Amino acid sequence: MPPKKEATKTKNGGLSKLSATASAAPQTHKSTNSLHIFVAIISFFALGVLSPPSLHAFRHAATQLDFLSSSSSSADDVKEEAQSSSSSATSLQLPPHTPCTSSNLGNYIHDTPVPGLHIVCIESLLDFDADDSNTLRFAFFQNAIRPKLYQRKKITAIRGTKHDNGVGSIDWNEVKHLMVNELRLMPEGPRQQPWAVFTPLGERIVGENDVVSTGESNAQILQALVSSGMVLVFQGGNWRWPGVREGFQRNIELSPTLDFTNDSTTTAKRNITIETLSMTPLVVSIKGFLTDQECDHIAELAGPHMQYSGVSLKDADKGKAASNWRTSQSAFIHSDADPILKAIDHRTASLTRIPKAHQEVLQVLRYGTSEKYDAHHDYFDPKDYQSDKNTMNLIENGKKNRFATVFWYLTTVKEGGETIFPHYGNKPLPRGYVHSDCTSGLKVKPQKGKVIIFYSLDARGQMDTLSLHGACPVIGEDDIKWAANKWIWSAPMLFTSDD
Repeated sequence: MPPKKEATKTKNGGLSKLSATASAAPQTHKSTNSLHIFVAIISFFALGVLSPPSLHAFRHAATQLDFLSSSSSSADDVKEEAQSSSSSATSLQLPPHTPCTSSNLGNYIHDTPVPGLHIVCIESLLDFDADDSNTLRFAFFQNAIRPKLYQRKKITAIRGTKHDNGVGSIDWNEVKHLMVNELRLMPEGPRQQPWAVFTPLGERIVGENDVVSTGESNAQILQALVSSGMVLVFQGGNWRWPGVREGFQRNIELSPTLDFTNDSTTTAKRNITIETLSMTPLVVSIKGFLTDQECDHIAELAGPHMQYSGVSLKDADKGKAASNWRTSQSAFIHSDADPILKAIDHRTASLTRIPKAHQEVLQVLRYGTSEKYDAHHDYFDPKDYQSDKNTMNLIENGKKNRFATVFWYLTTVKEGGETIFPHYGNKPLPRGYVHSDCTSGLKVKPQKGKVIIFYSLDARGQMDTLSLHGACPVIGEDDIKWAANKWIWSAPMLFTSDD
């Protein structure tokens, strides 16, 4: 059964905004560049230098060259203009550009399908007969795998409209319709969160039900999509770090808040490495997420409040003692009055790329010798709680649920105390399996300062039965396992504020 809830770096290219504001240079200069490029392409074809795939790469480079040559030659000026909007004085910070090169795609493409995770490549095409580009080309990688046959789709804006602004004049609703059809995205429903689009770094750009009006907000969305170049679409609406393959490592930058472009937080940022421990279920590990001092502080803070842990009993287990499954001690600690815990809350939000308002209150755990927690799921399966009105209301009959668990190891344990995942490798449970079994599966050893993330819901937002996990007994007589965790929900909750 679920543990009881508390009582109520990818390679990036340059940054560019492809819009009417980029055409600052005289028209004659731009036309000359276009003519030279056109003549060069014809010559290369005649010589057999360019094949269709290389032409595609050449056109992309030419688009970037044309943009740069038609605006200021200064890189700072290009960045400044990319962050401005022609329709308003409001400043727009665009995401860094991640072109769909083979190396960049290799950081997200999987060998086997990941239902609910999709990759979309978006590029602005060079138009020799127009003042600026207003055509977008899309390539889709449904379920994060390479298709056997590449099919690209185009969308072109109608010129002469009131809001004619390069790519910003393309209607987001038209792009949205294309994504829905090509990726077979399901609409929000009674048990389905709305889907959302993210940059490769996990920054949310737009979602299924976001209100996007014509004009400025539409232009900002389109400019952000083009600036990102590569985007990830999650059917479940929440970011999950793509596992890619077992042993894959990804370097990212942590920030205390989700505002990744806020220069005022630069001194608090640091780089960490995310390593994929398992693909099925998805489990990733981050060493050194917490300092030794932070680990000790959390344990000392919780020590006086520790009590033997409870569980949320399923309908079939009413009346049974929690100790049948769980013999650890635990305490829920609020971070509001503790600046160290508040900073870690924000760091956790930065790590997961999910806002702090989705987090539950911190749970701190203590396992002494022989203490354990049998294998269980962290999500609440609605069919198991039909008679529990409080739980059914909390999960809105299955619309909301625990999405991910961020598990912190506060001490190193010499023997025992591992976190075990019996379904590791998509293996079925053996015949005669008992949930206290710690002999088979992925076993993660406690190491002070390390955290792991495992996901209770898959990329579609559906319950992942493979996320079954448990805490193996501590074996060493002098060992004490201190740990803590943050449950992250699939939607904002009222457990913590999103300050």
